[in-house]
Amino acid sequence: MDTNYKIYILGKGFVATHLKKHFQKKLCNSIEKADIVINTIGILKEEKYTYEDSHINILKNLIPALKNKKLIHFSALGTQKGHPSKYKHTKAIGEEIIKTNLKNYAILKPSIILGEGQKLYDDLKRFKNFPIILAPKMKVAPVEIDKIIKKTDEIIKNDLIGEFELCGKEMSMKELFKKVFKSFNKNPLIIEMPKWYFKVMLPFLNAFKILSKDEYLMIEDNICKGEK
Repeated sequence: MDTNYKIYILGKGFVATHLKKHFQKKLCNSIEKADIVINTIGILKEEKYTYEDSHINILKNLIPALKNKKLIHFSALGTQKGHPSKYKHTKAIGEEIIKTNLKNYAILKPSIILGEGQKLYDDLKRFKNFPIILAPKMKVAPVEIDKIIKKTDEIIKNDLIGEFELCGKEMSMKELFKKVFKSFNKNPLIIEMPKWYFKVMLPFLNAFKILSKDEYLMIEDNICKGEK
């Protein structure tokens, strides 16, 4: 791709913040001026916005402005139409909208992304002084934000098209929790629990905004099957 390209980044969250810092010399202030549009918009919980608004409707509205541009879209690993989780279901529909309407696109599908400002660290920080922590029994493959940026660079430089899974080292959620608490200089006893336990505890966990129903439905292995 021509090195004079301009980028417009949609989103204000963790991933968008890192991308904007990395591409700051290439950024422009409108989609119309951009050669590349990077969409990072997505939500894990329905609060101010719905999954449909964040993962489907925004793409429907965006498509007409992207006909002559490249779209780099951040989705998620394990998306699937009809999945019990509305998050994974709506993410899959968003991917389908892109593939149906655009030719020049790259869809990034990462496992849990780690880095400064990541939500998991903020969530677990509330429990840093607890002596015992319960972790769901599942495998993940957390990937550092630096790898995400490197892959985005590669997609732009080589004008890559298609879907790309992004994973790091496979580990249990228990091991990931240990890593997070270590960053707080804490070493609680972390006990791995099966999914059914969190179903039983869901009314309590949801009431205290620890785990939503949709997050419970996402308790399953989140590892790459293809590219790593």
